Amino acid sequence: MGQGSSGHRVTGLQHLLNAHGASLTVDGRFGPGTHAAVVSFQKAKALDADGIVGPRTWQALITTVRSGATGHTVRAAQALLNAHGATLDVDGEFGPATHTAVVSFQKAEALDADGVVGPATWKALVN
Repeated sequence: MGQGSSGHRVTGLQHLLNAHGASLTVDGRFGPGTHAAVVSFQKAKALDADGIVGPRTWQALITTVRSGATGHTVRAAQALLNAHGATLDVDGEFGPATHTAVVSFQKAEALDADGVVGPATWKALVN
């Protein structure tokens, strides 16, 4: 995914970049600001700073979130769950509704339905 992309995956990406210190407006459009934030993040993580979000960049962006978590990473998970049919408020609060949506998504994807958004769940959410 790179410049010119749009949609829920970009929204999730923008929230994740904000979780890592960017201050992007989350609009679901991969424009110059998002590109610059991706390149900056990639440089900071010693990745190929090409501005393209591939598997290695996604892996570096994600962190495990579970019930009780708050912030941009939870917003990313909520936005991506909504892209897969959930109807969550993207409020950054990992409460009961988010937990239920995660479990439902995990069951649909034949993942361990533990309600925790870890590496396998993130991978399914962004693909």
